[in-house]
Amino acid sequence: MTETTTTVGTGSDIRDRLAASNLELPRLGAPRYAYEATTRWGDQLWVSGQISRTASGEILGGRVGETATVEEGIAAAEICALNLLGRIDDAVGLENVARVLKLNIWVAGAADFVDQPTVADGASRLLRAVFGEAGGHARTALPTQVLPQGALVELDATVALRE
Repeated sequence: MTETTTTVGTGSDIRDRLAASNLELPRLGAPRYAYEATTRWGDQLWVSGQISRTASGEILGGRVGETATVEEGIAAAEICALNLLGRIDDAVGLENVARVLKLNIWVAGAADFVDQPTVADGASRLLRAVFGEAGGHARTALPTQVLPQGALVELDATVALRE
């Protein structure tokens, strides 16, 4: 097993990439339920599930293949990734990310919908755009019938931190 070390860049580099992509981190409150938004252990940060809730509080919901298109699913995955970045920034600062290690992405869809990886690419591409090579990650994209609060997409992540 080999470990790959990559450089994310400075906090201003990351903020510049966000601005260049017209992306703004949401201000997130405390979780509504009995869990922590993030848990840090050593040089790793686990980020709890982030649903497709916009900065204004609107939930992008439904099921891909029934009430939502693949394009709407991709947009929902991007919203989840922005929420993930907000959680990371609140917990440790984006400049302290060494590498995004793993994403788990759930996509609410019709019973016959099988293109979860395309929807999940919305989040993966956004993380790569923000962190560069360090935004590359292992990933699991899974189907589900329903997500919390009727969300279209939910994701969680494991992130390696700088020492």
